[in-house]
Amino acid sequence: MLIDLITHLLFDRDQVTTMQRDTGVHGSLYRGRYFNADDEPYRKCVAARESNGRYWAVSPTENYRGAYQVSEALTVGMGWMIQKELRAMHVPTAKQIGAILRAAPMNRWSRYWQDFGFWITFNHDGKRSGAHHWAGGRYKCATR
Repeated sequence: MLIDLITHLLFDRDQVTTMQRDTGVHGSLYRGRYFNADDEPYRKCVAARESNGRYWAVSPTENYRGAYQVSEALTVGMGWMIQKELRAMHVPTAKQIGAILRAAPMNRWSRYWQDFGFWITFNHDGKRSGAHHWAGGRYKCATR
């Protein structure tokens, strides 16, 4: 799939294989400017609550997908935000990566891109500005 092709361009083959096989709640692979180490426990809680750390998860209604159980509309929005961030970083393939991400359901995104999508949404307009996207669920994930 094209997402795997883009992932192969960003990671070596051994890392990609490990990510695809890896399950569970682990440290974020994304560590860019939207990452905040203080909120990493919150991200881990959301991933555990929403999908038990299964990045390929699909809700029973099929309306929410991935580790963070994101709707199709939010997935598309994340794709646009990631594209904009990659362009700001002068990544020459930013437009192509954005288009591929927007076209794919979240559960098909690799762990790196899902983590990137979480952080850019969570902190896009300031610290924890997107926390409302994950306010519900079986139990509350506390922010500091």
